[in-house]
Amino acid sequence: MLKIYRIDHVAVAAPDIDKQLALLEGLFGFRRTHVWDNPAAGVRGVRLAVPGAAGQTWVVLAPSGEGGSLQRWLDEKGGRPGLHHVGAEVPDLDAAVAELDKRGLQVTDSVPGLWVEASLSPPEHGPGVLWRLRGPGHLAMLGDDDATAVKPVDANGPTLGIRGIDHICQAFHDRDELSRWYSDLAGFVEVWRTADDEIPDMADLVLNVPGSSICWEVITGRGEDSFVDKFLARNGAAAHHVTFEVADWDAALAACGVHDIPTFDDEEGVKDGAAWKHTFIHPKHAGGVLVQLFWEERPGVWVRSDKIPPAN
Repeated sequence: MLKIYRIDHVAVAAPDIDKQLALLEGLFGFRRTHVWDNPAAGVRGVRLAVPGAAGQTWVVLAPSGEGGSLQRWLDEKGGRPGLHHVGAEVPDLDAAVAELDKRGLQVTDSVPGLWVEASLSPPEHGPGVLWRLRGPGHLAMLGDDDATAVKPVDANGPTLGIRGIDHICQAFHDRDELSRWYSDLAGFVEVWRTADDEIPDMADLVLNVPGSSICWEVITGRGEDSFVDKFLARNGAAAHHVTFEVADWDAALAACGVHDIPTFDDEEGVKDGAAWKHTFIHPKHAGGVLVQLFWEERPGVWVRSDKIPPAN
């Protein structure tokens, strides 16, 4: 089994770091902590602290120098920014590489002995979400060997009031197949699911990732005109969105208004006597990543309180 110690970061690739920083620091309230420029590795980047996150950071990467795997990745995406990979620490990198090979998971990029990058989705279904894995003892895995610590920049105006990253969502043609795969591969534990016929155009489930406060959601299309199936046809089994919790719903929406960022697909409800609300920010307004925001009056009422799967 592939043992994951903890999720370290979420990395976005973009051709324009400054534009990303204006959004992430201004609206999202992230704070830059380190910067680097490494033409030899083909990458420059910025690491940002996420309010309320349990040790996970947000990273923006851009090409530096000539060529390089990051530039190729952006070229394949038509130059559009997007979620590049999820970074994680493993207790034994050699064992992790051996497990990837055993499962037929192809390494797409690496620095031997330091880190490897691979999709962890079933290989027969094509590329999925990239994971970048590093072993203990060497913190750099982003070309940031000589990163410089910087003073955080104060927000210019109101922010979303983020309380942390709740989960990353992946689209897949069969949620149960991917749940079993991740459980067998890396010990992910299913903790929540919707009934098969509860939502007209989709079904989902949530997995806990060992050693991390960030969960993993899997969504599967239902019906003849599901948005999930359309997404899969365009992007394959990729990351669909990233979800953040906010502390104050009205303040978060007001911040979006101040920054001229629209939201869509607002929903709200009440469970166990407590209210919840959620909405989305389109990728073109969120640095190439579909962002979901949610607020809950009491922890656990948004999606979890009545969706615990029965014991086997």
